[in-house]
Amino acid sequence: MQAAEAGLEAARAGSSGRVTALVSALALVFSAISLYQSVLKQPDLDIYVAPVIDLARDANGNYEVLAVPLTIANHGARDGAVLSIDLTVEPAERAGGQAKRFYSAYFGEKAKGKRTPFAPINVPGRGTYSGTLLFYPRVAPSAKVMSAKGTYRVTLALDTRFDQSLGFLDSLFRARTTPIRFTVRLPYFSEQSVLRGETIRMPNVRWAAEVGTTERPYR
Repeated sequence: MQAAEAGLEAARAGSSGRVTALVSALALVFSAISLYQSVLKQPDLDIYVAPVIDLARDANGNYEVLAVPLTIANHGARDGAVLSIDLTVEPAERAGGQAKRFYSAYFGEKAKGKRTPFAPINVPGRGTYSGTLLFYPRVAPSAKVMSAKGTYRVTLALDTRFDQSLGFLDSLFRARTTPIRFTVRLPYFSEQSVLRGETIRMPNVRWAAEVGTTERPYR
């Protein structure tokens, strides 16, 4: 009888020890996950664009300019630097139409208004950046790509630099920043209007189909 009781007590002790070890292991795992998410996680950047972007010309009328309101969100724990943003436009309705590349040249709302030269953007961990960027052609002079009513495919890609101080771990867990693509509609085009400084609003096709939009220019 005593031997049976001793065996039962030993089994209980062993079971309790296994439970304690399991709880400790789970606590360690959750602590490691929390440390990674709150301190070690590499920048993970997403870019969001407003439903309407603007087409204009520069002060001399030589260059197409796109004003793009956007937000960059960092889902990682560490800061991320955006060195530049590349934008590509191509006609959506003409197969094989020429694509044109733009770069983030200025901060500002209008091509002929107040603007500041673009500088790299630091997006803090778990933080965001919001602003309006003016995109100019990478090659000058160049043929105008948006000179007729129609739809155009737009691609935005971030050129980023992240901290690599953790070496292999940073390489292993680094998040890839994926370009975004969307289609906008140029509802009309008037060379005289844009040369006078007017801006033509180009709505996102999907958004415009849901809520509608105005097709009038504004200064």
